Amino acid sequence: MSNSYPLDPRSAAAAQVRATLQERESRLRAEVEATRARGAGDPARVARESTDRGEDAESQVESGINDAEVARDVAELREIGEALARLDAGRYGLCKDCDEPIDTRRLAAEPFAIRCTACQGRFELANSRRL
Repeated sequence: MSNSYPLDPRSAAAAQVRATLQERESRLRAEVEATRARGAGDPARVARESTDRGEDAESQVESGINDAEVARDVAELREIGEALARLDAGRYGLCKDCDEPIDTRRLAAEPFAIRCTACQGRFELANSRRL
């Protein structure tokens, strides 16, 4: 099925996109909760159980990984929320920078994309130079 963008928020295509985004949002929320629960262990207990520096370092690395996973998932949740807002506003599928339609293949791969491929490339190039 070929969609023309922006999608009418009341269309069947918009309902399908909304369902896809909401399903991903639900999975991410569950992942964030599970990751937080894994990392919510009692620090005093961890310290008592760590009998050497190697175990302590391993615990710190695991904590850092959990933090990174949560940060990544929270960022994606924000992007999904913004995509849902664009969908409701009738702007879903339009590039944030050039206002042209985003390719359907890009939206299929990344339904919360805010830029067309060309503008995303320019954005990434400009940001890589700032590093």
